[in-house]
Order: sequence, then C-alpha cells, then structure tokens
Amino acid sequence: MAEIKKYTFAEVKTRNGRGKNPVWIVYKDSIYDVTSYIPEHPAGDVILEEAGQDATKAFDDSGHSKSTYKMLEQYKIGEIVDAERKYDANGKKIKRVIEAKPEEGNRKSCMNIITCGLLG
Repeated sequence: MAEIKKYTFAEVKTRNGRGKNPVWIVYKDSIYDVTSYIPEHPAGDVILEEAGQDATKAFDDSGHSKSTYKMLEQYKIGEIVDAERKYDANGKKIKRVIEAKPEEGNRKSCMNIITCGLLG
C-alpha cells in the first residue's frame, strides 16, 4: 500500500484553481484534487467557492447522496498533517482543549500578598 501524502492547510490553500493551479478541497481531513471533476459537476463550478480550503461543512450541507461520498474517494490525493487535523479516524470532530495563560493583571506578587495579609 502506498504511503499517504500529508499536506498542511497552507499548502492546500494555494491549490485554489487560480493561475492554472489545481483545485483541491478538504473533506474531514482528506484532500481531494477535483480539478478534472469541475466540468462534470451538476451544479457547475460551485466547487470553486470551496477551492483550497476545508469544504466539509459545505459538502455535508449540500445534500449529497451516499454515492457521491463514494465517488469522492477516487479523487483523494492525501491527508492533512497530524498536527492540523480536525477529525478523528471515525470522522468525528476533535475537541481541543486550549490551555489558558494567566493574565498579567490577575497575578499577585509576593509583596502584594504580604501587604494584604498585614492590612486585612
């Protein structure tokens, strides 16, 4: 089995169909080169609205049939790099926990703590 090529979202963004570039879209972290399919698409080149970006929401919201999802597989050329993935292996959205940084104004220095303790 051939190794799956990995790309960043920045790399995908440049494949937006402009200036003779191919048209790539991302669907659930898989990357598809749909350049050759655009003339065959029933809705015309509406695909270009999502070119070079994550088209998951637009694709799911447009009411495609199950056969369309299967057909998409023939255009797969790679996947998003692990560090930028938005979906797990089952296609479920990954929930990321962002660690909060303490704000400067909320920290008390040792001197503030001692002073407040003596005055309080």
